[in-house]
Amino acid sequence: MSTLQSSTQSTFTLECHSNMLFETERFESRLTKPASWEDCVFRYCNFADIDSEGGSIDSIFVGCTFENCEWYWGIFNLAILVQVKFKGCTFRGTAFSGSKFVECEFIDCEFTKDNLNGDCSFDDVAWYKCKQNNCKGLEGEFRNKH
Repeated sequence: MSTLQSSTQSTFTLECHSNMLFETERFESRLTKPASWEDCVFRYCNFADIDSEGGSIDSIFVGCTFENCEWYWGIFNLAILVQVKFKGCTFRGTAFSGSKFVECEFIDCEFTKDNLNGDCSFDDVAWYKCKQNNCKGLEGEFRNKH
């Protein structure tokens, strides 16, 4: 369970139950616990300034935007991301295992080592028509998958 603060400054709790749908929501804040977005669907949602340490993300994201978000040791496990835009995001030692990225865009993002010198990993990731601009640590992944 994670507490988020909406753009109207009211505090609410985000706890996903299996197959829960979130549409056109704006999630803006720093998470106090690891993200626990499992088995949910996020359509046309915006995520801004969220710091996440650890935690599994295996939801479906369609038409969402992540801006200035940071993941440390996050696990995108079998996540599906379609037409998702990442702007100014940082991924430290984050694993993307079996995730599918379709027509996603990465702008000014960094994929860096964690404090134990562990790289981000991209095991069994599928990239379909994705773009990256001015990103560090992702360019080799794209070259290897085309």
